[in-house]
Amino acid sequence: MRSIWAIAQKEFIHVMRDRRTLMLLILMPIMQMMIYGYGINTDVKHLPTYVYDQDRSYLSRRLINAFTQSDYFEVKAQATSMAQAYKALDKGDAQSVLIIPPNFGGDLLKKKGTQVQMIIDGTDSTPANVALNSSQAISNAFMQSEKLIPIQVLPIDFRPRLWYNPDLKSTYFMLPGLIGLVLQFLIPMITATAIVREKERGNIEQLLVTPIKPHELILGKIIPYVVIGIGIAISIIATMHFLFVVPIKGSIFTLFFLTLIYLVVCLGIGLWASTIADNQQQASQIVMFLAMPSILLSGFIFPQESMPIFVKDISYLIPMTYFLKIVRGIILKGMGFIDLLPQVWPLLLMAVLVILFSIKRFSKRMA
Repeated sequence: MRSIWAIAQKEFIHVMRDRRTLMLLILMPIMQMMIYGYGINTDVKHLPTYVYDQDRSYLSRRLINAFTQSDYFEVKAQATSMAQAYKALDKGDAQSVLIIPPNFGGDLLKKKGTQVQMIIDGTDSTPANVALNSSQAISNAFMQSEKLIPIQVLPIDFRPRLWYNPDLKSTYFMLPGLIGLVLQFLIPMITATAIVREKERGNIEQLLVTPIKPHELILGKIIPYVVIGIGIAISIIATMHFLFVVPIKGSIFTLFFLTLIYLVVCLGIGLWASTIADNQQQASQIVMFLAMPSILLSGFIFPQESMPIFVKDISYLIPMTYFLKIVRGIILKGMGFIDLLPQVWPLLLMAVLVILFSIKRFSKRMA
């Protein structure tokens, strides 16, 4: 027991002296519980919805209010044309579009019946199912409510349609996201641990005495990991397409180009982790700490529509949030580079900032 206690005492002293690891052990669970407690929520509400009201009557406004008051739908805008409504759905500004035909109110009052269409973005099966089921329930409740329609009328012929993933296959939604997830895990991990390992062995100090500038050294060391990341991305995309038969509707060149930008961000994260870590264990802990929010808050598993505003604001700082919209938009929707610009420029900005900051910090630490 004396030997065991002596070893335990020595280990306690080592942990207490390693303040960075100690802070990670204490703060990481608390922060994750606070963030994920609010962020992990499968109750989808306030789905962004566009409305194309061609009737603009009292009854059409009451129908729109019925959707809004349900808390499942949030009307973002009134579309002035069918093309504008479809474009909002393509770009991801809306997850559903409610189309009310002309003479909607008049046909109901004349007991002719009428058709109302709800087009739903089916790329994410969870909010799509919620939109499908709740929209049908709201339509039925609208017709049965005597407060909304004081006279007996024929029921509405409500016809919801699912776009992009009409069968709501979960593989169509999950597998494209795996590209971002695997790169987010592997690339920063191997980059950070490889550079820290070189520092532990003293190899970097030996290289720095040669006529090589720090930024040249760093860029030279991360190039192999860019090649490795591209190989990983190609293997995942090929497996997804040929083995699981997920169609790629957009440009494969656009997909690889934007994946390369995301790779640079992941490399920068690994490089930054290597500048603040003293050993490989610390580097791995830092990368894991950054990877977990990417899984849970980026929209990979849990829909962002169910997250509180402050948690959603945190997700905008996560590169994977933008890359998931890019990869799913290209593969499932066939979106082009111009359509993806709202997601591309934040990712490009992150790539530039994280690489410049990491090189500057690395140069300062090695000086």
